[in-house]
Amino acid sequence: MHEQDSSVIMQKPLSELIADQLKRKIWNEDFQLGERLLETELADTFDVSRSTIREALKILEIEELVVSQARKGTYVTKFTDQDVDEIIELRTLIEARAFTQAIQYLEEKHVKELQAIVDQMKTKADENDWNALFDLDMQFHSYVVQLCGNSRIIKIYDSLQVQIRTFLMHLDQYYSSHQAFYEEHKQLLQALVSKDVHTVEGGVRNHIEYVETKLLGQKNDTKFKEV
Repeated sequence: MHEQDSSVIMQKPLSELIADQLKRKIWNEDFQLGERLLETELADTFDVSRSTIREALKILEIEELVVSQARKGTYVTKFTDQDVDEIIELRTLIEARAFTQAIQYLEEKHVKELQAIVDQMKTKADENDWNALFDLDMQFHSYVVQLCGNSRIIKIYDSLQVQIRTFLMHLDQYYSSHQAFYEEHKQLLQALVSKDVHTVEGGVRNHIEYVETKLLGQKNDTKFKEV
């Protein structure tokens, strides 16, 4: 870890550090969608006060990763069919625009950094590591969005990242292989390098809407349905 990264972590309040760890546990499926999170158990697990846990859960509630129900407790948010449709639609709208806008700002140094992410994807695909692949997916897409030159698009996308990453955690079942997921990003990078607007927009839409196509007919999957 870089010294700068360490200093950033040290400057984070304890509640934020706990919130980050809880996110990771949800993404690793240590906690299931819809599962109740008990303050006492979490306080014991992390060896912190219940007030710190409450602060961490409040952070996750603001990010819509958990939901608090009066007199019932706090639960990991479930994804309904509508949630899934809305996330796919919003990703398509934002990323198709951001990726095409990013073309004019794309320099060789950016291509090299994106290539480094794709190379890491190849390694993680060979290791059959979905969690790492989804983390790298977020890095790749966020990097390109940051290049789009529209501060409001960037801000909106940043606010959605936790929900998008949580949504990604269940997409492994819709891809034929880890390699197929890696290949899609390899092709996306090639599209960006071509700097052809239609190729880039088509690549983004195909990448995101591929999932939508796979989800059709899967609407009874309990992972995405409210009980």
